[in-house]
Amino acid sequence: MEIYGLNFLYAWLENNSYIFFYAGIVSILVFVFSIVGLRLFILAIPSDYFINKKRVSALKNRSILLWIIYIVFKNIIGYVFIIMGLVALVLPGQGILMILVGLMMSDYPKKFDLEKKIITIKAVRKGINWIRIKSNVDKIKLD
Repeated sequence: MEIYGLNFLYAWLENNSYIFFYAGIVSILVFVFSIVGLRLFILAIPSDYFINKKRVSALKNRSILLWIIYIVFKNIIGYVFIIMGLVALVLPGQGILMILVGLMMSDYPKKFDLEKKIITIKAVRKGINWIRIKSNVDKIKLD
């Protein structure tokens, strides 16, 4: 294999054009998912989420098995949102908002402190509240 200027790059691109096809498909899927899915999750956040300190699941009191299944499913979706948010930082989509939603859905130590720090960023809060106002849902309250 010899490298003669751009001939090597052109040959590689010609032989691996499928990579661009799949990258385009992933880009479109991330874009559509970020528009549709992100809006639904932002609207599901209770307006007093950052004020209310007590977070006890009613499902945990009813059935521990269903609660465990719910927690596992919720964490998987949360981590998928985080990964897709990281991808959307490079590809078209709402990367920061997707990462925020993924962080809110996942469970980890000091989760609430990180969420509160992120939501106090004016641009993030403004974007979330804009989506909520357009859908006739109360703004996120911080006080």
